[in-house]
Amino acid sequence: MNKRNRIILLIDFSEYSENLIDFAFNFSEIIGAKVVFVHRIFGMVPRMADPETKAEMVKSEIEEAQINLRKLARGRIYGDDSFYVSQKPVLTILNELANEYYFDWVFAGLKSTGILKRLFIGSTTISIIDESNLLSVAVPIRNPISVPKKLMIGINSKYPINKDQLSWLLSSLNPQIKEIEFFTILKDDENETRASDYLSRFQTEYEAHQPTIRLYKGENGFDLLKERVELTRKSFLVLQQGSRSLTDQLFRKFMINELVYSAKTPLIVLSS
Repeated sequence: MNKRNRIILLIDFSEYSENLIDFAFNFSEIIGAKVVFVHRIFGMVPRMADPETKAEMVKSEIEEAQINLRKLARGRIYGDDSFYVSQKPVLTILNELANEYYFDWVFAGLKSTGILKRLFIGSTTISIIDESNLLSVAVPIRNPISVPKKLMIGINSKYPINKDQLSWLLSSLNPQIKEIEFFTILKDDENETRASDYLSRFQTEYEAHQPTIRLYKGENGFDLLKERVELTRKSFLVLQQGSRSLTDQLFRKFMINELVYSAKTPLIVLSS
């Protein structure tokens, strides 16, 4: 079955929501995707209210959210199925929206360094990165961002990459992507030969895309990678869910705070 791309866009009505929405629509034009706006309400009702009153208050909150979503869409999408509001946890919502006719991309925003520090103890965006079985895109949205033209893909032989999702990613973004780089970050005590061989195998396997490979090692490995990203501002960072880059606290903090947020690099996470 030929699936169609669909972007599930998580909206929280913050002041930066429009930057995320604009990025998602620009992205949707490239990959030919349907866009669905999703908002989670928290149903803040008085504890002592009777069930009927609670139901009415929640209904009113849902209707208000749907109206506000349509305003944010500014006529760029149509149909009731393009707006979804629920009280349920976001991961539950994503499971309910699953459809065999669509390949889903989940878009969520990252807002500021202060918020990012709190992300490590759990937030909607990070829970999606850690637990969703969908391809996820975390976008730094403090400022408008254009769709990148380069993929910087982190790989490590200890953490097999989801090649099915990677192939879909490469196919969907063709010909937007002009450059691909596979990279690995090593600690001082790790085997450099093994890592180099692994990078070379990926370079050969994806030779149709003419990728380059780079190995970053030692105390200045992070700094060198950051310099590389900053030299090519229009990049996506692509990481594997469950890999050291997202589970080791040092690596995770660097990847999200320094590369994604500070360097304004959208993060694509391939699910396990």
